[in-house]
Formats: sequence, structure tokens, C-alpha cells
Amino acid sequence: MTADRGTAMRTETRRVFGGSGVAAFGEMLVTGLAVTLMSLPLVTLVPAFAAGARHFRAHLDDEPDAVRLLALRGVQAVRSGWWFGAVSALVIGLLVVNALGAAQGQLPGGFPFAIVSGGLAALVAVAVLRTAALWTPEARWCELWRQGRGLAIDDPIGSALVLAGIGVSAVVVWMLPPLVVIAPGLIVVALVAAERRRTAGSPTPSSVSSSSVSSSSVSSSSVSSKGNV
Repeated sequence: MTADRGTAMRTETRRVFGGSGVAAFGEMLVTGLAVTLMSLPLVTLVPAFAAGARHFRAHLDDEPDAVRLLALRGVQAVRSGWWFGAVSALVIGLLVVNALGAAQGQLPGGFPFAIVSGGLAALVAVAVLRTAALWTPEARWCELWRQGRGLAIDDPIGSALVLAGIGVSAVVVWMLPPLVVIAPGLIVVALVAAERRRTAGSPTPSSVSSSSVSSSSVSSSSVSSKGNV
């Protein structure tokens, strides 16, 4: 009864304040601010995005999305994945430093090496972020990484959405630096959009079983018809 009342109150609030679009925009701002605060130690950047994506999915699915739960998810993600965030930050940082050094002529290889290093940094960043988007409190980061790095290659449109989110965030911060505190919310939206697009196109087990049952029924009816003939 209490859960139904809470759902009804959230629905009524969204109706009064302009619908789910305005509510999602507000949740994006809150999520971006929370991700920024959780990312201050830098090694917690990836777990912060994991918690933010999980929280934004909960909001879209009409699940409990209180700020208290966002903080709890952040603690859970940091506790289990701080090491993954540290390794990711180290690898991406080295690739970016190599790209900048080669572009400035301080490393051998020159401009071609800078392009390769920059491209690898972008690819690793996308793979890491897509790994974060898959996080749940019960998941293991090693398993998530195997899935995320595969998605970065096998789902190019979703990866392009994530890159677009990163690019838009960079432009927003470049134009108005104080917006850096909410820019991560744009990346979170891009991560959730990429995952929703991917899962929307994959058949669910129930639909597969239903189609199998239908096919077997059709086959059985065909066989019986031939027998009658």
C-alpha cells in the first residue's frame, strides 16, 4: 500500500511539473552533481559513473530514486570498484600524456603516434564507461570489464552515443567552466541511452521461448495435416 502511494505521488509530481521529460532533466542535474562529488578522489571516477547510471535507470523505471539511495549506491560501487577506477585512470592518463607529448614533438613518432595514442585513449575510455553502465551491486568488475570491452567494439552506435556525450560535456565545460559540476550528468544520460538502445533490440528469453513454442505448434499441426491427407 505504501509503495503504491509512493508511486502515485511520484506520478502526480511529474504531471504537475511538466511530465517525465522535465523530471528526467532534473534528475540528470542531480546525478551529474553527485557524480562530480564522488569523483573528487579521481580513482573513484568510474564507480561514481556506475552509481550514477544505476540511479538514472532506477528513475526512468519508476523505482525508488531518493538521493539517499544514490549515495548508498555510490558507497557500494566505490567499495567494490575503486581498484578498477584507479587502473583505468592510470591507463587513460598514460595514453593522454603520450598523445600530448607526441603532438608537441617531445616523443618519437610525432603526429601519427599522437593520433594512435589519442584514439586508444578514447577507445579505453568508452570501454570503461560502458563497463560502468553495466554495474549492479552484485556484479564483479572483472566480469563487467569483459562485457564492457566487448560492447565498445560490437555496439559501435552505442559507443558513438557515449563519445557524443563526452564531446558535448567537454564543449559545455569549455564554454562555461562552472558547469563542470553537472556535465557528468550528460555522460550518464548517454550511457543509459546506449544501454537502452542495445537491450531494446535484443529478444527476451520469454519472447524466444514463446516463438519456439509457436514454431513447434506450427510444425505439429503441419505433421498432423500431412498424416490426415
